[in-house]
Amino acid sequence: MKVFITASSGVGKTAVVGELNNRGYTAYDADDPNVHLTRLEVKKTGEPVEWPEGYVDWDYFAWNANEERLKELLASNETVFVSGFLGNQKKLLHYFDILIALTIDPQEHERRLRSRPKRKVGDDEQNIQRRIQKYSAQMAKFVTGGYIIVDNSGPVEQTVDKIEQLL
Repeated sequence: MKVFITASSGVGKTAVVGELNNRGYTAYDADDPNVHLTRLEVKKTGEPVEWPEGYVDWDYFAWNANEERLKELLASNETVFVSGFLGNQKKLLHYFDILIALTIDPQEHERRLRSRPKRKVGDDEQNIQRRIQKYSAQMAKFVTGGYIIVDNSGPVEQTVDKIEQLL
């Protein structure tokens, strides 16, 4: 079984991947540089680029997964989880048996974005505001896109219990 877990930034994908790994599953966080799955690209050309300082213009850039690397990660016969919020995820969804979108309420989303440790790039006020403004519309796309919605507002262990039930 191959499972894709997505959510907006700050909803808790990394924590869920950590708990899945703690429970003995093979789970990859697409943002983890050691996984070598994603890179920042110019949206129109696919050219890889270094992260800009501060604000990241997501109309110009895309955080894309490498399809060949994804196939390598999914090649085993075991259950494999991949988590990410990718610019090109729509074209990769056919590799997965289950699609999950994590959700929290919009106020909790804003609280988490504002209280988590700030990263060097992409966590400036302009990017945070944009994530907050787009959150409800992104969740609606997940619902209409066939994702199973899993509430991640409680303890991460509860969320992973729910995910295990889906298997």
